Formats: sequence, C-alpha cells, structure tokens
Amino acid sequence: MIRDFGDDEGGFIFTTDAVLALVVVFIFTASIVTYFALPNYMGADHQHLEALAADALDVMRQDGTLYSAAAMYSRNNTAGAENVIRSELRSLLPPGVGYEFKMGPYPTLRNDSGIVVSRDTASRAIVISGPEEGWLGRAWYKMEEVTLEDQEINSTTTVWNFHNWLTNFWNSLYSRPYWGYQTAPQNITFSVPSSNIHWGRFLIGSCNRRNKASYGARVVINNVPHVVRNNSFTFLNLRPGTTRELMYNYQGNITSLLGGSNRFYVQFTNMTTKGTRDYDLPWFSIIANYTNTIKVPRGIITRTYPFNDAAGLAVPSLTRLDNNGTMGYGRIYDLNTGTVTNLNTRRVIAWSSMVRQNHSYSDGLPFVIDSVNGGSADGCAVSVTRDIPIPAGSRILDAYTVVNPYGGVDNALVEVWNGTAWNVAFCSFKYNGVSYSAGDGYGNVPGIIYIRDYLRAGRTNKVRVTIWDNVPGQDYDLVGLVDCYSTVSYTSLPIQWNNYPFASYQNSTTVSAPVRQFAIGTDAKKVLLFVGAGLDTKTIKVEVKNSTSAWTQLYNGPVPFSLDIGAIDVAGSKIFTTGGTPGNYSARPGTYNIRVTINSGQGWESGDSNAEIYSGTRVAVIYPKFLANMWATEYANDAYTAQALARQELIEMLQASGYNIDPSLIRTEALYTGDMPNSLPVRLTLWRS
Repeated sequence: MIRDFGDDEGGFIFTTDAVLALVVVFIFTASIVTYFALPNYMGADHQHLEALAADALDVMRQDGTLYSAAAMYSRNNTAGAENVIRSELRSLLPPGVGYEFKMGPYPTLRNDSGIVVSRDTASRAIVISGPEEGWLGRAWYKMEEVTLEDQEINSTTTVWNFHNWLTNFWNSLYSRPYWGYQTAPQNITFSVPSSNIHWGRFLIGSCNRRNKASYGARVVINNVPHVVRNNSFTFLNLRPGTTRELMYNYQGNITSLLGGSNRFYVQFTNMTTKGTRDYDLPWFSIIANYTNTIKVPRGIITRTYPFNDAAGLAVPSLTRLDNNGTMGYGRIYDLNTGTVTNLNTRRVIAWSSMVRQNHSYSDGLPFVIDSVNGGSADGCAVSVTRDIPIPAGSRILDAYTVVNPYGGVDNALVEVWNGTAWNVAFCSFKYNGVSYSAGDGYGNVPGIIYIRDYLRAGRTNKVRVTIWDNVPGQDYDLVGLVDCYSTVSYTSLPIQWNNYPFASYQNSTTVSAPVRQFAIGTDAKKVLLFVGAGLDTKTIKVEVKNSTSAWTQLYNGPVPFSLDIGAIDVAGSKIFTTGGTPGNYSARPGTYNIRVTINSGQGWESGDSNAEIYSGTRVAVIYPKFLANMWATEYANDAYTAQALARQELIEMLQASGYNIDPSLIRTEALYTGDMPNSLPVRLTLWRS
C-alpha cells in the first residue's frame, strides 16, 4: 500500500521492518531453562507459566525423574523421592518462580521462592503409567561445572528496509535524483552487527508510470559505487488497475560492507522522461550475512531450519499483467533466477480462515487475504512454513525466527504449531488482546521473533511466516521473503539458561525505550546482551539499574550483535556484578531492570519513522555450575541388567554432548517397580510475584 506522508517530511522511506532484536543476558547455572515473562500489558504471563509447567513435566517424564521418584515413594523412601524432585525442579525453573508439586497420594512439595504475593498462577497435570514388574536402573554422574566453548552464530538479516514510495516525500525523482536530497548525495546510516561479513546484497524496486523502461541507479555504499543500468532490471508486471505503470526489480551484490556503522546513498540515472511522477522507488532493502562468536556451555545442540524463498503478486480477479495483454491472477517471482511466471489460479482466503488455522496457502505462491483482520482492506500475500523437529526429553533453551522481507510489505504474521494448535507469536497490529503497535501497525514487520515458548519437545513443530501488502484500493504490490530461517537450541544435559525477552512493540515516535526486568541467581558468571531492533535503527543505548540506583549507561552506539554487559558493568559501576575482571567476573544475585533505547531513522529515511523492538530482544543468564547430577534410567527384568543399561545410556548421552568422562566415576542403583501403582496423577502448579 502507498501511504502518503506529505512533502513536509522532506525525504523518502525506509520501513521500520525489524533488525534483529536480541538482548540476551547469559548467566550459566546448572540446567538450561528458558522463561520469559512479558510486560503486564501483554497479558501473556499466564501463558508463559503454563508453558513452563508443561515443559518441566515433560522433561521430568522423559528423563525418568517421575518414575524414579514414584519407585522411591512406593518403597517408602520419601526423603529420596523428594530430593530427586526438588533437585530436578531447581534445575528447570528460573529464579522468581514458586511451585507446588503433587504426585498421587504422596506428600505435597512446595517452594514459595520468596514470593509473598503471587501475581499469576498456572497449573499443568499429567498421568504416568506404572511400568511392568521389574527393575528401574538409575545411573548418575556428578560434574561440578560445565565447560564453556566458542559457538559461531551465522546470521542473515535485513539491516535496512524501505517499503513505501519515494514520491510520497519528493514530488519528482527526475529533478531530485538523489535519495534524500536534490542535486547532491545525502547519506543514510545503518549498522552491520559484525566485522566478520560473508556477503551483502541490495534489492531495489522501480516503477515507471509512462510505460517505459526502469531508471538506472548508482547505489553508493561506504563510498563504493554499485552501478545498475536501467536494462539490468527485471520486468515484473503491469501494476494492477493501471494501463501504463510498469514494475521492475534488481538484486545486486555489495562489496563494501563494514562491521558497525555504514552509510549509503542512491542516485537515480538513465531517466528518459521528465515528468514529476514518471519514476518512483517502491522498495529498497540491504541484507547481510555475517558470523559472531559467543561462549556457550558444551552440550548445547543448535539447529537452523531455512524457509523456502517466496515472492509474487496476487489479485482477486483476472487482470492484465503486461503490455502484451497477458491475463492472470498474479505473478510468481524467483529472486535468484530472475524468472517471472504467471499465476493462473485464483487464490483468495479469508482472514478468519487463515489465522491460527490449517490451510494450504503457505506453499510460497502468492494469494489474496480477503478482509485483513475483519476490515475493508485486502492483502497481497505470500506465506511459508517450516517443520521444526525437537527430540523428546530435550530442554529447549532458545528459539527464534528471522524474517527478511522485501517488496511492498506492510504487515507480517508469525505463527507456531506445537503439535496440537497454531499460536500467534507476532502480528503487526493489535490481535487477540495483544497490542503490537501504538498505531495501525503500518511497516511493523520484524526481523527476529522469539518462539521458544510456543515449541514442544518430542513433536514436529511448525513455524509459519506470512507477509502482505495492505490493499485498501487496487494498488496491489509484489511482496517477498528471502533467506528466512528458524534457529533452535536444546540440550539433554541439566544446564540452565534463563532468557528474558522484550515484548514486540512499534512506537509512534523515532525513539522507543522499553524496560525489562531480569533476575540473577547464585553462581551466575556470564551476562551477555544480544541486540536487535527495527530495520531503520540508527543507534541503541543500554542502561541498567537495581532497586535503589539510578539508571547507569553501559553502551551507546551502532547496533551490535551482542554485548557482554557483565564485563562492561564490572569495569565500571558494578550495578549487578561484585568484582573480578571483564573476562572473569562474578554477578550479584538479585532482580534488575534493563532499558534499551532504540533510535530510528527519520521519516524521509525510513518511511514511517516509528521505532520498533521485537521479542528477539532478550536478556539471558548463564551459570557454569550444575545444580543437578546428570543421570539416565532404563528398565529390565533384573537389577544388574537395569543398572548396566542405564550406565551405558548415560555414557552415550555424555559422549554425544562432547564429554569423555571416566566411567569409574559413574554411580548406579536399581529400584524395584513391582509396588508402583498402575497410574499416578502428577500436578505442577507455578506462580510468580
């Protein structure tokens, strides 16, 4: 959709579509857990507590904790059963969460976690079936501290995006051939969050309203020109509802990206007609691929699942698509090959039939959304889906989806299937009581959305990304997704990694400064901050405070991939650290606030000039010491075999996680299961302050 901002903006547009927003404050403990309590206005605390309870029960069932405790209870070893349960819950639940655990007729276990008044309560229950009469072998190994190792994170993200029309800010490209100014270049700054850059690309659209060829362009990035001749553009389509507006696109390689701050300008060339609105820039994107290295516990498995690229144009009725009189329902565009083919089948789906529903339109082909969000406008859309399998019994530590849009994209929807239902992880505008924008969500298209809370281990999850051009009239525009992916980290070891994501939100001004609370527990050793924000973000500022201090600045500059804010804090104000060096510091247990201030581009640079932050922005806490033994269980008809099987399973699990240990240090025992009930109800209730 074209949104006219008027000449007083004095420039053009780069949509605030969503640079990654990862604020991860890592602190290693014993089990890696992920808990994210979004701000109160999100109304999502209850959902997150339910997910936390469900995940904890699933892990305890899969790793044998519940069966071991049940066997101990049946042999009147109440103290042993309670020790097993408390140890596991200590490694699974983050600080600030109280619990009540009840198994069958046995005594209730409770830990208030220092909470005087609970703000929310959630409960989950399962039933475990007693095994056949025999023996439960149990093997365990004590490792006091996990080894940290380097993990390379390869990312592909949109570092700048423009999705509106340039003549909304300048009346003419012919007389104002430089983006942002008339007869001289005006640089626009953007950030690449790594100096280890593998490649960069730019995507530039073009519209000629006189039935002529595209303009040419000089895209100058860090003073290096990338020259595009007008005959190098790929013809896409005749714009629906018009007789002379021709649409084009070009993809070019960038050779001059720098880590940190960059700048670019665009000069329009080879213009053969002189009308004030003969030419227009409908979209422009810069995408970069780069690598960062962070320290993580050994034994974490990270998998990346790429989506298929998708792009095209769809209309609800037959329309003329080119000057040759070709009729169709739209165009299918392959960005990599430059191939354009006709869409010859009408593809229209109602909003109510699409959101949170199984449907066949997420195949990458363009389609029309009828009455977006129940309103009068339609949407010209593409949608893609990716399976995300996670092994049973895994502790899911982190998961996010990266969206790289281009074309006339106005809005986006990210949904996750957990094996039983679709849940909305992000929507550009207010949906189902959750407010994602201060306005109508125009241009609120994310780069990174946090999805860990919606995933379940032992199931084939799915992630579905849908983007569209909002069409209140007949101005249907091509939309596309390129190099999108989901990344998931999980482990079978009792490692703890607590995440505290920010809420996805588009502000109504060029500055947004949300605050997030995070907790540090005993023995926390690492505190990192992974940063991501709207796609027009110029700079960010990071501040922290405790309950009595003023806000203390830790960083102010270009958008980074990550910051070791613990290292910064220990070298300065020591708000949440107690001492040490930047490479080896100690964190102070407590509850803290972190504020991330996003400074976005102006309207002429970025279109809507609204600053955004997304749930990919998260704080995480990492503890090198284990809070629990690593152990495994197996069943057999005799005690010796049960112990041997459990011992072998534990060795294989440790080896698969990168640990070669002395087998003589493994301890085993066998529990008789003949006295266990046929079924036992188990309930876990959680609450937070």
